[in-house]
This record gives sequence, structure tokens and C-alpha cells, in this order.
Amino acid sequence: MSDPKAGPGTSTTPSTATAEATSTHAEVADQLMADAKKAQARHDQDDARADDWGKASFPASDPPQNY
Repeated sequence: MSDPKAGPGTSTTPSTATAEATSTHAEVADQLMADAKKAQARHDQDDARADDWGKASFPASDPPQNY
């Protein structure tokens, strides 16, 4: 039964809330480190590819001025 002083739409029945920890701080930190390492490896790979493209296109992209 509800309390008449509680107002409309409220209930006085007790309820329990539960919280579950899905991961610990160490697991989150490990996942962030793994993601950062993957991102760094991808960046290094893309950077190396751009350097290769630059070296391969050098004569065409920067012709001598005095032919």
C-alpha cells in the first residue's frame, strides 16, 4: 500500500539496485594501451607508405629547372 503523504505516483515498497563491474581499471588500461599501439602501428605504416610514394615520384614532381 502506498503512503498518502508520499504523493501521487510514488511507492513505498523497497527496491534494491545492483551494480555490476564489467571490467576493472587494469583491464580498461590494457585495452587503451592495445588500441594506442594499433593506432601507432597504423600511423607508422601510413607514414612509410607516404615516404615511399614521395621517393618514387621525386623526378616527376620536382623536375630540374635547367634542361
